[in-house]
Amino acid sequence: MALVTFLLIVLIFTFKNLASYIKKIRTGDPNESNLTYWMFSYDFKSFNKEWVPENKNLLEKKRTRNFLVFILYLNAFGIFLLLNSFTAHLLNFIVNPEFSYPI
Repeated sequence: MALVTFLLIVLIFTFKNLASYIKKIRTGDPNESNLTYWMFSYDFKSFNKEWVPENKNLLEKKRTRNFLVFILYLNAFGIFLLLNSFTAHLLNFIVNPEFSYPI
């Protein structure tokens, strides 16, 4: 239970820091804001009817930001799994107070 608690604290701390970092960095896309930090760059609808190619620097920044958002999603999924595991351990401890398994 201690390992699950430690991992949960580390993942929550990482999630908060990664979310604040994604909010700080800007790629130059006019659609991004502090409210849309969790969205991938291709989730935004383009208002232009014609396709205009973007420069290489902007595409590289968008790829980097999309990778960080993907890591944020993986982190959130890990928090979900560890929170479920922590809850199961806690309920097991409440029902059976003796020490049953180390993890």
